Amino acid sequence: MNTLPRKSFLTLLAVTLIVVSGLSLRAQEAGNRNYGRDRADRTPPNTGNIGGNGFLNIEAYVLMNAAPDEFVAVFGVAQEGATGAESNQKVNARIEQFLSAAEKLGVNRSNTYVDFITQNRTYGFAPSGDNTIRESLTGFETKKTVSLRYKDRAMLEKLIAAAGQASIFDLIKVDYIVNDMGKIKRALFDEAIKIVKQKEEAYSRSLNLAVSRKSLLQETYNTYYPGELYQTYTAFESGAVDSNYYGQGGTRVIRERKSSTSYLEPLDRSAFDAVLNPGGIEPMVQCTLFMKVMYSIAQ
Repeated sequence: MNTLPRKSFLTLLAVTLIVVSGLSLRAQEAGNRNYGRDRADRTPPNTGNIGGNGFLNIEAYVLMNAAPDEFVAVFGVAQEGATGAESNQKVNARIEQFLSAAEKLGVNRSNTYVDFITQNRTYGFAPSGDNTIRESLTGFETKKTVSLRYKDRAMLEKLIAAAGQASIFDLIKVDYIVNDMGKIKRALFDEAIKIVKQKEEAYSRSLNLAVSRKSLLQETYNTYYPGELYQTYTAFESGAVDSNYYGQGGTRVIRERKSSTSYLEPLDRSAFDAVLNPGGIEPMVQCTLFMKVMYSIAQ
């Protein structure tokens, strides 16, 4: 193998690198809390175990896409000051500016809440002579969160702009609120029962099986919110550093920042026996029910 001159220490290898990560989430309605967060388990619970030894298990797996009735956006606010009182006062001033603007947009004060999170001492470093750098107290930092409830999805863009005017840039999360989960569970249950009965009739008709219901083995409800369903990837092409030269002679490799992209990845509809309210292209709350019923087979 030929050795390249020292100045030509980069060997241009065409490397396509697509990093798919389920650990971070940068979409607007996901919020910054999703950096480093595990994704929802998407493994279908159906086992395919149809039984044996005189028993038959029939499974039903049903999905409903539920439109949210309301949203709750949570913003983080932090401010430093020379004293605890000063930092708290500055935080309150920014929050008041934000809430006043939100009220003009139609978010009533009764639909907002300010939560005190913490107040910490802050420290810094400064030279103190004799080649010594000493750490010392520089002030305090107060942190609070602001929650705002609203119904119109388009309100979020307006709230983000209003928050920016108040120097608030940390959108922590957006919660999707479904007011009547009981209604959704009842609809899922009725649909699952219908599917189980249809499969029961199909087995009896097609395979001449005489079956009778014995027991309900499993009834599992799950709810997946949009913040759990985003995926993030980074796509780029890059050269590779020749290992013969990497790290030699004090050579440093400085890489460019790669841009990431996030997108909503809903549950796979093909895994379900039925999908209620297929929904449109906007993020929705995905509710599922897995049901398993045991039957005895007449010998």
